[in-house]
Parts: sequence; structure tokens; C-alpha cells
Amino acid sequence: MPHPFTGRLRSAILTTCLASLAASAHAVVEPGHWRTANWAPNPDLGNTSIWVDQTPAGDYTGSFLVYNATAGTLSFRSYNIDEGSELFLVQPGDALTRDTQGSFLSLYGTYNTPAQVGRDFYLGAGTRSGSDPGFSWADHAWTSFGWAHFRADEQGQLSIVDSAMAFREPGIVVGTLSAVPEASTFVLMGIGLVGMTAMAGLRQRPPAGSPRQA
Repeated sequence: MPHPFTGRLRSAILTTCLASLAASAHAVVEPGHWRTANWAPNPDLGNTSIWVDQTPAGDYTGSFLVYNATAGTLSFRSYNIDEGSELFLVQPGDALTRDTQGSFLSLYGTYNTPAQVGRDFYLGAGTRSGSDPGFSWADHAWTSFGWAHFRADEQGQLSIVDSAMAFREPGIVVGTLSAVPEASTFVLMGIGLVGMTAMAGLRQRPPAGSPRQA
């Protein structure tokens, strides 16, 4: 006869596991969703633009920069006045998230001090969309994150080698299609593991009052 607590615990674990799956299943991580264009230098718009999509369907937002192929530097000039985006200097394997974005160099601060990037480099992006649940113009937190691998040709023109976006996710691992899940997802998974351990212990312990074998 099953321990009377086992049924309730099994139901709780099932609910926890389903909640964990639901939390991870809503991730939309896709390759692409970045574009770039190059033109003759302009005092206000630089000589290159980088666009990132704010939703899986598109709705891009752009930043305008100066890329100096000779010096291997990149500096910010302007951006679209919409929901906006922010570009960061990152490396493959970095976890770019809401919590870690402050530890990366933001290209917003490179107007007068160009960032050294070389001719082959990675950028990360944070952006948001007016269609995001709970969107508010007063809240500037990014709700989608992505990365792109850039390379300059012999003429100093930038192109994108590879890229990805994690939409409505708290972060992404640079160079991969792996979203960084919400901290609550880890908590739910931990609760599930604790519950499974408890169930294993109950299966080995007979209910109170049951006959014991000699």
C-alpha cells in the first residue's frame, strides 16, 4: 500500500515539473535577426548601421556607428527613436543577461572614446518591443537579448558571419542558441529534485503501523 503522503507529493512534483517545462518552453531563440549596412562617412550617422529585430516577426531598431577599419575601432553615433536597443562588446561563451549587462562595455559610451574591436568581433544586444507583456515606456529594461559575429573585409566593410536573438528571454549565451532561463526556473527545478529525493525515501519506509518483517 502506498504511503498516504506519496500521492500528494507525486502530484506536487508533477505540477512543479510542468511549471518548469512551461517556463522553458516559451523561449523563442532563433538564428539571424541582425543586419548591417555600410556607406560613405557621415558626421551624424557614421559609416555603418546595425539593426536588430525586436520580435520574431521583425520590427527592427537600429544604431548608427563609425567603424574605423585601419584602427579596428567602433564608436556610437545615434539610434532609432523607438523602443530602442543597446549594443555591448562581448565574447563567445559570455552570458549576456539583464543581470550581467552592466559588466560589458556598452557602445553607447563610445562616442568620444572608440572601442577597440579589431576586424573580427562579437557584439551583444538588448532590446524590447511595445508588444511585450507589461511593456512601459517608463521602464527601460531590455526584454530580449542577442549576439552577432562581425567581420571586416579588405575594404573595411562590415558583414555578419552569424547571429541569434532570444526574444522575451532574460539573456542568451553568446555564440549559441541557448537562452539563459529565469532564476525562478532553476528554483522550480530544485524543488522538483528535492521532492523526487523525498519520494525515494518514502518508498523505502513502510507506513506507520504496518507489519515489519523479522
